[in-house]
Amino acid sequence: MNSRFWMVGLLVILAVICSSTLALVNIKIAPIIQRNNEIKYMRTVLDVFEMTYDAENSESIISKYKQAIEEKETEGVTLFKDKETGRTATSISGSGFQGQITLIVALEKDMITGFKVVSQVETPGLGARITEESFQKSFIGKRVSQGIKMTKSGSADNSQFDAITGATETSRALERILNKGFTQYFELVNK
Repeated sequence: MNSRFWMVGLLVILAVICSSTLALVNIKIAPIIQRNNEIKYMRTVLDVFEMTYDAENSESIISKYKQAIEEKETEGVTLFKDKETGRTATSISGSGFQGQITLIVALEKDMITGFKVVSQVETPGLGARITEESFQKSFIGKRVSQGIKMTKSGSADNSQFDAITGATETSRALERILNKGFTQYFELVNK
């Protein structure tokens, strides 16, 4: 009986030590993780505007972003403006098939000039293929003032995109997310 109490007591002590250590590590690295996420976000915005920067130097990325990008939030929509060219971009988020999808899309009038997935939790090998460069580049040049439609034909026109094979639900969710985001974007820009 005493050996059981001893064993339980030892396990409780070890559990407290381990959980306290993990909590301390989390407290210490949370600001680093947050900063890295902010830098990743800044890099994505710079990428949709096709700006050059030193990808290995965090301070260079932050400096370039602050120098070249004007960011503002209006009515829950984040808008980005390239200070040099006047081009704009918007952050678009919504529910995908598995979870939240966040994108940054650069537009010139009603044409997509940059498209990047910031975050997603779609099925690896299927819906997660939205992060593939070839898929993202397929949006460049699309006209979206009347929305964008998903097609399964394999020959999307200038206001359509090809669905990902095996990931129809992710593709439908992406269509819904983009159209809602474009509607909000054009309402704000045309005010």
